[in-house]
Amino acid sequence: MLSDMRKRVRVVMIVVAVAFVAGFLMSELWRSIETRGSNRGRDTHGYVGRIGDHNVTPEEYRAAVSYMTDKYKTENRLRDLSNEDYQTIEEQAWKYLIHELTWAKVRKAGHIGVTQDEILEIVRSNPPQELVNHPDLMTDGKFDQQKYLQTLNAPENRAYFSKYAQQLIEMLPQEKFRIDVINAYRPTNAEVEDALAAANTHWQTTSLYFGAKVMQQPYEPTEDEAKAWFEAHKDSFRTKEAWQLHYVLFPLAVTAQDSADAKELIDRAYDQLQKGETFNLTTLDFSDLNAETMPALTPREGLDKPTDSILRRLKPGQYSTPYLAPYGWLIARLDSATKDSVAYRRILVRVKMGTEQIATMRDSVRLFLEQASHEKFDTLAARFGLTVQPVRPIIGDQKDLVGLDIESPGQLIEWAKKTKPVQVYDQPLRGPAGYYVVALVDVKPAGYSEYEKVKRAVIFRMRLEKEKAAWIQVSEQALAALKAGASFEQYAAQNPTVELQRDSFAGLTDARRKKGPEFAGALAALNPGEKTGVIETRWGAFIVRCDAKTDVAMLDASDYVEQRRAQVGQDVMAELLKQPEVKDYRDALAY
Repeated sequence: MLSDMRKRVRVVMIVVAVAFVAGFLMSELWRSIETRGSNRGRDTHGYVGRIGDHNVTPEEYRAAVSYMTDKYKTENRLRDLSNEDYQTIEEQAWKYLIHELTWAKVRKAGHIGVTQDEILEIVRSNPPQELVNHPDLMTDGKFDQQKYLQTLNAPENRAYFSKYAQQLIEMLPQEKFRIDVINAYRPTNAEVEDALAAANTHWQTTSLYFGAKVMQQPYEPTEDEAKAWFEAHKDSFRTKEAWQLHYVLFPLAVTAQDSADAKELIDRAYDQLQKGETFNLTTLDFSDLNAETMPALTPREGLDKPTDSILRRLKPGQYSTPYLAPYGWLIARLDSATKDSVAYRRILVRVKMGTEQIATMRDSVRLFLEQASHEKFDTLAARFGLTVQPVRPIIGDQKDLVGLDIESPGQLIEWAKKTKPVQVYDQPLRGPAGYYVVALVDVKPAGYSEYEKVKRAVIFRMRLEKEKAAWIQVSEQALAALKAGASFEQYAAQNPTVELQRDSFAGLTDARRKKGPEFAGALAALNPGEKTGVIETRWGAFIVRCDAKTDVAMLDASDYVEQRRAQVGQDVMAELLKQPEVKDYRDALAY
C-alpha cells in the first residue's frame, strides 16, 4: 500500500519505530547539548569550539555530523556523497550546533519541552500534508482517518513516518514557544484604531513643493569657503579605526587530469569485466563505494537522468559501458526492475582531487604558514605562485567580512583588532573555494578625513545648506500668500520655480513611501479643504491641501491584530535567538 509514499525513503534508513527516532534525537543529542556546560574551564584545545558559554566536545560534534549526514542524504535523496557534499555537511553540522545551543537556552528558560506522547499524538491526528488527498486514504471522496491509522501502523511504512516525526521534533519546540510569545502580546484598542484609520483612509491632495529650483543660480563655493566650512564641521568627517586584510587562496578544485584519471580507472574496471571477472569482485577492486556488492532497491524518481536512461535499456543481469553521472564515472548492473523501482549495483569512480594532491595542497598550506612568520607576505605568495587579494577594510565595530567567504569570520576580526601589522593568522581558514591564509597588512587609527578626500561631499553639503535656506524662505513667503487668500494654483502659476503636485494616497503607508514620514504625519491630521503649514524634509518643503478624504475597507481589525502579533512574535524570537559569540577550534585542514 502507498508504494509511491514508501519509495521516498531508502531501505538503509529504516529504523525500528517512530518512538526510537524521537527518543534518540530528544534524549541523546539534545540532552548532550544541554548538559555539557559542566565542562567549562577545561583546556580549550580539547574542544571543537565554543558557542556562547558552552564548550563543544568532539563527541557532540561527531553526533551532529552523523545526524546531518543522514538528514542530508534523506532530504537530497542521495546514496552517495561527493567531496563537496561532505564539506557542506560539516558546515551544516556546525551551524546546527550553533542553532541548537542557542535555542537550548531559550527552551530551558521558557520550560519548553516535547514528549514522545505529544509527537505520536500529532502524527496520529495530523497526517503529513502530502497524504491528505492521497487516493489510497480516501473513502467516498473524503480522507479516511481509519485507513490513515492502518497505514501509520504498518511496519513497511515506519521509515516514512520516522522522517515525519523527526521533522516534528525539530519544529515543535520552536513553534510552541512562538505561539506562547504571540499569545502574550495583544495590541491596545487605541493602536488598532489608529492602524485601521491609517490603512483604510485614502487621500487626494494638492501640494506646493519647494526644492532646488527655487535657487535662482546654482551655488558654487570657493576653495577657501569650502575649506573653512570643512574646518567648522570637521567632527562630521571623523573616521573610525580600520583594519586592512589581504589573503591568498589555496583552491580545492578538480583538474582535467583528475577527470582523466577517473576515466582511465573506470575503463580498467570495464576491461576486467569484459575479461570475465565477476561484477562484485570488480566492484571491490575499483569502486569508490563502500563494498556495494548487494543490489540496492531504488525508486526511479531518485535516479539521476543518465543512470535512469542506462538502466531502462538494460536487461536483468546486464551491465553498462562506462558513463558519466553527477557523482563520477559509473558502470551500472541491473538486477531487477519494476515500474516504480530498480535494484541495481554500481562501480563508481569519482572525479575528485587525488589523495596525494590533497595531501600536497595541505602540506603547501602548512609550509606557507611556517614561512610566513619570517618572510614578507607578498613575496612568499609570489614564490608559491599565489595572487594576493585584498578584503574590504574592517571598520569600527563591524562584525562581518565583505569579500572573504569563510566559516568563522568573527574570530578573524577579533584577531585583527588585537594584532599589529604585519602579521599572518596562524591557522588556515576554510571556505567553499578552498583554504585561505590571511594577513593583517595595515591598521589606520581613528581620526579625521583629509579635506581633499571629502571635498566633493563638503561642496554637496554646502549646496544643500544654501538650497535649504532658499526653499525655507520661499515656502514661508508662499504660506503668507495662501493665508492672504491666494490659491495653490494661483501661487504656482505666478511662481514657476515652485512645483504644483497632485497626488492620491492609498493609506498613510503609501504616503510615507511616496513623500516621506514628515509628509505622511502631517497628512494624517487633515480633513477636506484643510491645509498644512510648511513641512520640512531633508530635500525640500511642502505645503499640502487635502482635496478629498474617503474611507475604504482595506484592513480588518482582526487581520491587523493577527499581523501585528505575528510581527512582534517574530521580532522577539529573532532577538532571543540572536547568535552568541562563536569560537571555532576545528582544524580547517582536517575536514
